[in-house]
Amino acid sequence: MTAGVRAVRDPAVPARLMLCMTLLVLTTVGWRRGTYFTGSLDPVVVAKGLLSVAALGLAFFGTRRAALRVGTGTLWALGALLAASVFGALTHGPLVAGAIIAVRVTIVALTVVLLLRCYTGPQFFAGLAYAAAGIGGVAAVTGSSSLSSGRLAGGFPQLAPNELALLACLVVLYAAWRIAVADGGVPMAGIGAVALGILWATGSRTALLMLGPALVIMALHVRRPRVGLVVSGLVMAALATVAAAATDALAGFLERGGDGTSTVESRFIAWDAATTWADDAWQLAFGGGMSVKIIPVKGQYWDEQPLDSSWVSLLVQVGLVGLLVAGIWALWAVRGALLAPRESRALFLGVLVFLLGRSVLESGLFDATPDFLAFLAVSLLAEGGSRRRLTEAPRAGSAEPALPDAGARSAALTR
Repeated sequence: MTAGVRAVRDPAVPARLMLCMTLLVLTTVGWRRGTYFTGSLDPVVVAKGLLSVAALGLAFFGTRRAALRVGTGTLWALGALLAASVFGALTHGPLVAGAIIAVRVTIVALTVVLLLRCYTGPQFFAGLAYAAAGIGGVAAVTGSSSLSSGRLAGGFPQLAPNELALLACLVVLYAAWRIAVADGGVPMAGIGAVALGILWATGSRTALLMLGPALVIMALHVRRPRVGLVVSGLVMAALATVAAAATDALAGFLERGGDGTSTVESRFIAWDAATTWADDAWQLAFGGGMSVKIIPVKGQYWDEQPLDSSWVSLLVQVGLVGLLVAGIWALWAVRGALLAPRESRALFLGVLVFLLGRSVLESGLFDATPDFLAFLAVSLLAEGGSRRRLTEAPRAGSAEPALPDAGARSAALTR
């Protein structure tokens, strides 16, 4: 056991929570590669909407038990962000599409809030990791034929390589946290190793680049690491160094079939176009709505391309007002994570470092996506209104306080 760090046992994930998390992850990943929502209601959109509502219903009926404290500051930030997107969509044109996406994000956010009122943080992130492992594993196996093209993509559902890499990273982060500050053993290490293999097969350089600092952050929270943890870590580091030096695997991964710099250069083209996208002061302030995923570009042999950055996407979708709100929100979440107890801080900071770092080059942090689920949960748990529950006496097998039963509450009232 790590000295100075309260052990966090593997939390039991109730069936209701596991089902909700599976539905949430399933409805926030892409079912069709290269397709963007434009406002039309096709069978896929309707199916994802119904599953989202089902998850919300399951979470709502679970709150009949005594509720854990959850702060509201995060919801104010999210509300301001969504309001800015709707204001922008009013003048840009795609009001219906923008409003539908805003409603979808709201449903996802409410589901997360309700789940955190019923279940502890370790339980929530365990459910998220297991759901990501299950859905990502099925997608990787059914999409194994895509390896012939150089990058592993999902088969069912049809996840893009970067999306599959995100699910793998969520699994790795949870496994690393369990191993570093909890009682994670060989099974958890095996799950993390498989997820790392999937991450490598996707060829997602941004995810791998940001996973490293996140794991280092978690490792820094270990005061007196177990001997087995140190030995296995050194062996893995040595093997990775030898493999990188003796083979061209690392160079091939970075170049990725010769497009090592082309994808970065194309991002710069879209980012430059985003700075001149607004036609008037209103669009500059409030953007064009959450449905704007592709931006026109000039001076190239192509006419438009996706906005591959959460922050550049915010500039176009919610304007300067929304971008400012999101920036303050992110800094506030980091501050809350720094004030959390050590074992929770290790997880919160690791997740935030990965998500915020990845958001610079990948979009989706403030949309109905799996990374939004993780970011929202960390923000809700790390804010002052929720953080106090992390410092109270924990119940067995959890890092958070027990919920008082009805008898205990009645006895307290009669005293």
